[in-house]
Amino acid sequence: MRLVFVFMIFLMFFSCTRNTYEAPENLISKERMVEVLYDHMLLNAAKGINKKKLEKHIANPSQYIFDKYDIDSTQFAQSNIYYAHNGEEYASIYERLKEKLEFDKKLMEDLMSDEKRKKDSIRKTKIIKPDSLTMLKFEQQKRSPKNRLPSKRFDSLQQLNQ
Repeated sequence: MRLVFVFMIFLMFFSCTRNTYEAPENLISKERMVEVLYDHMLLNAAKGINKKKLEKHIANPSQYIFDKYDIDSTQFAQSNIYYAHNGEEYASIYERLKEKLEFDKKLMEDLMSDEKRKKDSIRKTKIIKPDSLTMLKFEQQKRSPKNRLPSKRFDSLQQLNQ
C-alpha cells in the first residue's frame, strides 16, 4: 500500500510539470503574425460593415490574407496555437496589434477632422452675407405694388353668375 502511495505521488509530481508546446517548423514570426492578425481584423470589420461590397472586390478574404503573406491556413493555425500556448509571447503580439490599431484609429480621426474642417470652410465661403445695399433693394422690391400678388376677394354674386 505504501508503495502504491509513493508511486502515485511520484506520478503526480512529474505530471504537473509544465508541458511546453513545441514550435512548428514553419512558425510565423511575431512581427509577421501581428501583420496577419491586423489584416484579418480589418477584413472582418469590413465584412461586418458591408459584406457585399467586400465580396465584390475580394472573393475570399481569408485566402486573400494567406496569399498576401505567402502562408497557408495550417501554418497560420499552428503558429496561432504555438503563440496561444506561450502566453507572454501571445500577449506581446496582441499588445503590438492594439498599438497599431490605436495608431491607425488616431490617424483616421485626424484625417476625418481635417476633411470636416475643409468642408466647413467651403460651406462658410458659399454663404453670402448680404450687405446694406442688397438689403435695401430687397426691401424696395418687396414693397413695390407690381411685385405684390393680387388679393383674392370672395364675391358671392360673382360666383352665382358663373
